[in-house]
Amino acid sequence: MTPLRGAQGHAGLGLRIVAGAIAVAGLFLPAAEAFASWDDKLTLFAEEKDTHDDNVFRISKDADPATVINSSSKGDTYRTTSLGFNLDAPVSRQRFQAGYTWNDNRYNQFNDLDNQGHDARATWLWQLGNDLSGQLGYSETSAMASFAFTQSRTLDRLKTRQAFFNAAYLVTPRWRLQAGARGLEQTNGDPQRQIYDVNVRYTDVTLSYVTPANTSVGLSARTEDGRFPNPGSTVDNAYGQDSVGIVADWTLSGVSHVNARADRVSRRYAHVPEQNFDGNIARAQYDWKPTGKFSLAAVAQRDIYPYLDIGSSFVLVRGGTLRPTLSLTEKIDVSGVFEYNVRDFLGNPGLASGVPSGRTDRVRSAAVTVSYRPARTLTLLMSAQREARSSNVAFVDYAVNVVSIAARITF
Repeated sequence: MTPLRGAQGHAGLGLRIVAGAIAVAGLFLPAAEAFASWDDKLTLFAEEKDTHDDNVFRISKDADPATVINSSSKGDTYRTTSLGFNLDAPVSRQRFQAGYTWNDNRYNQFNDLDNQGHDARATWLWQLGNDLSGQLGYSETSAMASFAFTQSRTLDRLKTRQAFFNAAYLVTPRWRLQAGARGLEQTNGDPQRQIYDVNVRYTDVTLSYVTPANTSVGLSARTEDGRFPNPGSTVDNAYGQDSVGIVADWTLSGVSHVNARADRVSRRYAHVPEQNFDGNIARAQYDWKPTGKFSLAAVAQRDIYPYLDIGSSFVLVRGGTLRPTLSLTEKIDVSGVFEYNVRDFLGNPGLASGVPSGRTDRVRSAAVTVSYRPARTLTLLMSAQREARSSNVAFVDYAVNVVSIAARITF
């Protein structure tokens, strides 16, 4: 391909994406006019995105793709059409927030991966008097599960539902009591992975001392109860977890802020006590915004990985993340996410997860996104991501490059 034809091809791709976004946006015009009286409380949007992924199934460099996925090619390009809305409506001292996104994904080569999904959420931020406030909410997502831990061609539709309630009460002007409960249910569409369906219930209570500058430090206690409703012929990985720790929220200056917690965790398995774990976990986030155009969030953690989509009962993750954001002009923003972590698979290796004993993965990823707003209602986005995983277990390593271009129209 000549440089001229390549440039014309990229230009044509961009025009098709913008044209597609405008076309699907037309579906919203009647609704937009009907809700005009909401005075910007309701935002409707349409987005068209093209993505190229050069290793869709996250296959190891040592594996033959023809054997693993019946194809000589590991990469593909797919198009995603998204329609949705966001609502943010204050009513007296209450606030109601909601959002819904429907998406349709269509692959050029791996057509068996074509799928539709959605992301829905609703939250009531409630306030009673001056001292009592909290949140009541629900969220639901339906999407294709990541191939990073299956590395096969089987499509798994993952559905996750969460409901939560929390409250904060100022017992005195200096002491705040917080409590909450959350429930999570996750189901897998692939019958072979339904042994990983899980129901988890969480509770937490925190008592904090609050300074006039709104800096706080306190003691927290949390419980977690996990159940696997479809263990099949594998050992039931049901568990209970308790933790006690210190939490802190500290504004260091007008441009920097720290949020941190450290816990002592005890996890007990009802049927596989050899998986029991006692240890320390911690997470800290530092936010720095020296100017109105630049900000940086840095996260360091030693924590229990959200195992729910990786096929293991317990994974400990250690690492860090950097998230810089820069506004080059009023219309152009650049943001990045740079992450490195080490994942130790501590769950029982063969009983439920099938994960080899003593497995340790190292994951490095870097992503950059550029957004351009040529008009108030139109945003163009370009992103590039590189991710690589190495491991002490054969054939679970991979490297992948993902690039995308999108156009979003809001009204």
